[in-house]
Amino acid sequence: MKTFIGFTEALELTLNHVAPGEEEELPLLAAVGRVLTADLASMVDSPSISTSRKDGFAVVPEDLSAASRDNPIGLKLVGSCTAGDIRPVRMNRGEAVRVTTGALIPEGAQAVISEEFCRVEDSTVFCFNTAEPDRNILHRGTDVHSREQVAERGDRLTPARLGLIAAAGHGAVKVHRMPRAAVIATGDEVVSPGLPLPSGKLYASNMVEIGAWLSLQGIPFKTAVIPDRPQAIQEAVQSRLSETDVFITSGGAWGSEKDLMLKVVADMGWTGIYHRVRMGPGKPVGFGLLDGRPFFVLPGGPPSNEMAFLQLCLPALMKMMGLSSSVFPTAAARLSDRVSGERGWTEFVHARLEKSPAGLVAVPSRLKSRLKSMAEKEALIVIPEDRDIIPAGETIEVQVLKPTVDRGGAAS
Repeated sequence: MKTFIGFTEALELTLNHVAPGEEEELPLLAAVGRVLTADLASMVDSPSISTSRKDGFAVVPEDLSAASRDNPIGLKLVGSCTAGDIRPVRMNRGEAVRVTTGALIPEGAQAVISEEFCRVEDSTVFCFNTAEPDRNILHRGTDVHSREQVAERGDRLTPARLGLIAAAGHGAVKVHRMPRAAVIATGDEVVSPGLPLPSGKLYASNMVEIGAWLSLQGIPFKTAVIPDRPQAIQEAVQSRLSETDVFITSGGAWGSEKDLMLKVVADMGWTGIYHRVRMGPGKPVGFGLLDGRPFFVLPGGPPSNEMAFLQLCLPALMKMMGLSSSVFPTAAARLSDRVSGERGWTEFVHARLEKSPAGLVAVPSRLKSRLKSMAEKEALIVIPEDRDIIPAGETIEVQVLKPTVDRGGAAS
């Protein structure tokens, strides 16, 4: 097992040891957030017929070329069509057919004039506006043509994309199976949130934040709080092997006498990939495979736990979902204040994002509270290994954590 390696190497090793989930087929209503395993082409034209975009009257444009409010043109009303009615209707010059939104366009018609520009008297429609060819007509195949590609392999399925796929004639899609996660918090001092808090104890906030990130991605997970007892930890892991694809533990990562997680998984026969990474915060993180399953041993300190999860564990989970491992978008931002780290380390600094006439400004967090700083950050400033200082005023790429930020240069 490698120890005390650089962040870039750790990320590469992590991603090299995980793979996208197997393929499964799901009905469209169960597939939101999932990732396609193959390209999809439309099976039909949509719409399958040319239809009206408005309630009104199907007409021949030439009949209304001189129509105005002062010169209404009268057309003979010869029928009507409603949405879903596909019986053929034909009309000629000088005639009109009443149509509703979604109705089949009658043969001979080349436009639809909205009903607000018409009045009906007996069997005559008086029109007081023109209607150029194709006005208010949705032609067959306008939304999607048969055999046209509607989604690509690797696409994450949004509600709108699923709507398009449905319109293209598909009722189910083939996607990567979601990884099932086990989130285990360890430590005699750790208490499940909501229970009474004895003196000297603390709540399992790391477990809650990790679970929240998993929920955002739609990853199913189960949690547990386990005391610092080797047998209890081993039983918690062993009992979850058959229903878990990835383990994420919190606490016991340092490897000291009281840090038991690494020793327990080693005794269970895991393959250690690395332990301790030159990143701050997050240094004690460990990663390996247990029965072929990715196993992340995250430190217990909240800042280290969070950063190790965001920068190493979450990218692996994204790859297992079938996505690019790039989790957070980046944006160019001018640094408001100098930041510093240690050369040879990758440092991550909490920041807020502010708007300025020249674009985004990254303001490093100065909060004393670790948890408040974590909760209020909008971005991360990354100090790479080959630098120890980034001066104020320099434009850098930041990782954007909040979707309310316009990467073009504004924050809302």
